[in-house]
Amino acid sequence: MMNFVKQIPIYLWSLISLISGLIIGAGFGDHLSIISSGTHSALTGFIKIVPIVIFIALCPAISKLKSQGGGGKLAASVIGWFLLSSICAGLLGVVFSSLLFDIKMSSENGMIDEAYKMFATLNGDSRASWPIFAIFFAVFTGLIATKITPLQKLLNMFDYWISNSTPVLSRIMPVIVFFLGITLGVNTGATDSMKYYLMMTLYTFCLCGIWLIIYLFVVIKLFAKQSIKKVMREYFFPTAVFAAGTCSSLATLPVNLTNVKKYGADPSVAGFVIPIGAVINLDSSALAYVAYAPFIMTIVFDASITWTAMLVAWPAIVIFTIAAPGLPAGMGTALWSSTLFASLLGLDETQTTVFITTWIALSGGLPDMFRTATNCTCDGFTAIFFSKKFSNSLGKDF
Repeated sequence: MMNFVKQIPIYLWSLISLISGLIIGAGFGDHLSIISSGTHSALTGFIKIVPIVIFIALCPAISKLKSQGGGGKLAASVIGWFLLSSICAGLLGVVFSSLLFDIKMSSENGMIDEAYKMFATLNGDSRASWPIFAIFFAVFTGLIATKITPLQKLLNMFDYWISNSTPVLSRIMPVIVFFLGITLGVNTGATDSMKYYLMMTLYTFCLCGIWLIIYLFVVIKLFAKQSIKKVMREYFFPTAVFAAGTCSSLATLPVNLTNVKKYGADPSVAGFVIPIGAVINLDSSALAYVAYAPFIMTIVFDASITWTAMLVAWPAIVIFTIAAPGLPAGMGTALWSSTLFASLLGLDETQTTVFITTWIALSGGLPDMFRTATNCTCDGFTAIFFSKKFSNSLGKDF
């Protein structure tokens, strides 16, 4: 019996912990509020030091890539890929939602007025985050480290810490996910309208599923020429479960790095792609937050939305998902996106408050789990693809 238990993969233990936590949290909501608050505070505290984690993970990778001569080309390719991916995801959100919901061509005021409202909303609300600064500082440090021996030794130490974090993470991961499950269960149980929430959950699952299928068949099968079953079994499930539990791309960063390297991705490439992706690649979030507006307006408020508003908001939301940090529960992106759409739709103060509150309530919990799991694993798929693409130039076999 003990041998059977030991043979159960860590990600299955994490999944069991997550489901158990969700059930317990939903069933004993008020009684477990202190656990929910404590878990939220702990995760919030971790998020504050994530820029340091990004710096520690990214510096050695940049240094290695520079010494191998592939850093500049890889950096340009990865950033360009993530930008293109987010743009396509946002456009897919516009197209997919237009097939399901009532979207009019334009409001009475026209596109110019709606565009003006968008830029008014953007003013002062979209700003760079510490994770962005951490990336720039890490790139600079990694580039100069090859010429400074003491600094290079420090970066080698960072690389050692990241590589040897696997045993510790494996032991504590199910426990962490259990408490995160309780937190999500408490929050989900408090939702006023379970009908709308379940519909939003299913809607988000479909959106993320479509994006995941595109990534698997285009990036993994066509470009990287990898077995989809192998990738799903050895990389996707272990990473997706943890990412869903944390609801944060940044909090998942160490686990994502470990799992994609374990699958076989080049450590130098993965060490660059994953930290970059954790900050600037929230493509499934770009897809979802564009597609949520027609859902909420049509299903919840029984009102229409215009193509003008969708097309004007699309690039703005893409830009914000690239610049926004991967905070748990998507609060930053959810709040900003709902505020943007409320402005574009010309809602009054009372309507705006109800609209934003509804948006945040419906998009948190389970929908955020799906978005985060998709964001994180698409980063890993990208690392696998670029490992294949740059294996020859970096002198590595994939």
